Amino acid sequence: MAVSITDDVQGFWAARWSGAVLGWHKRDVNPHLQKYNDLLLEKDESNRIFVPLCGKSVDMAFLATNPKVSHVVGIDIIKQAAEEFAEDHPALSLKEFQPEESCEATSSGSVYHGDDITIVVGDLFNLLQMENEDRAKYITASANDGTTSYLFDSIYDRASMVAIDPSLRNNYAAYMGDILRPGGVMLLVTLDRRKVTNDAAKRDGPPFSIDESEVRQLYESQAWVDTVELLEEVDDLTTDDDMKRWEKKGVLKLYELVFVIRKKNSSEPKETQK
Repeated sequence: MAVSITDDVQGFWAARWSGAVLGWHKRDVNPHLQKYNDLLLEKDESNRIFVPLCGKSVDMAFLATNPKVSHVVGIDIIKQAAEEFAEDHPALSLKEFQPEESCEATSSGSVYHGDDITIVVGDLFNLLQMENEDRAKYITASANDGTTSYLFDSIYDRASMVAIDPSLRNNYAAYMGDILRPGGVMLLVTLDRRKVTNDAAKRDGPPFSIDESEVRQLYESQAWVDTVELLEEVDDLTTDDDMKRWEKKGVLKLYELVFVIRKKNSSEPKETQK
């Protein structure tokens, strides 16, 4: 019997990681990140970037080695993701640490610290629901860092919102505002199953379908959001193999949508939807 992402998030993703092929993992830096990374780096230096549901994405190494970036923080519920990322990028000197205090946010009790990068192994929503001061303990720049910053200058979401259960999207959008500094930026990439052969193909996932209208509905209704801009949409079915693979799933047209979402430039507390 298949594991349900709703009933057992860790079990679901553990089963996916046990497969021979990780369909969501790309060997090269995401072209959207390469094209729009300047939007994430609006400060001249010391940009802190959050990468939710990071997996072992090479995008994190791309960001962490940028001279304008002071710290990248990723989180994934599968420890194997952090282990393999550390093996794939030895120059970042990632090492496993055990937090002094146990916390539900870390399913394995592990946090990996390296040069300008931290990977928390745990449940994303558990981390987001923590009090700010408690969350800061897990997202500092090193195991011995005494800073207590819990805000990020930017968020890079290439594979997070499309991976979570759709019932959690409103909470997710609200929490992104909680961890983003005033005036901060979110670069969001979604998938739009624009033409399908049946309703089930539209609802299937992950990755789940999120079109422009839903992104706008979710984020423009958030009190923290200033603007939502669609930067571009890209046809994701450009080869015969891609078309055949997705046609078997009932998807005939599939697009990647790239958004930039800006937070209001105000530090006043906002009422968010939870």
